[in-house]
Amino acid sequence: MTATQAQVWGVRALVPTVAGLLAVAFAVWLLVADAPEDRLVAGAGVCVSAIAAGVLVTMRQRLMAYPDRFVVRGPVGARQVTWDRVIAISSPTRRRRGLASTSVEIDLDDDGLIVFGKTELGADPSEVAAALRTRWRAAVDRSRSAGPA
Repeated sequence: MTATQAQVWGVRALVPTVAGLLAVAFAVWLLVADAPEDRLVAGAGVCVSAIAAGVLVTMRQRLMAYPDRFVVRGPVGARQVTWDRVIAISSPTRRRRGLASTSVEIDLDDDGLIVFGKTELGADPSEVAAALRTRWRAAVDRSRSAGPA
């Protein structure tokens, strides 16, 4: 599989960068703090923001779509799903307390549901869903034209 055949979506580079800068700011505060309470808060801030930055870096390639499968990557590993396991791909918009949010929902044949938001995709969920549907339909058409196995 070549890289040109893959479409990749993930967290924008700015997000883990901001978390890393926040970790550095907390570390500086930890070094200059005099009060034990300040050092405790700064130390917790360093830990939380450094972990967040590390997790966000691994999510730079959150979703990768290939002609025969898609890969969902998380902080502790990746999951490959072939297109024949997909039942539906949608991008519903939900409203709550006056705010609207759109997500990508991939319904699988084992009753699994994979949901992505705009932040973790780094792109408009409606556009991502359309691109995924195109790849899914192409894979289904290829499998139908290949005939029974």
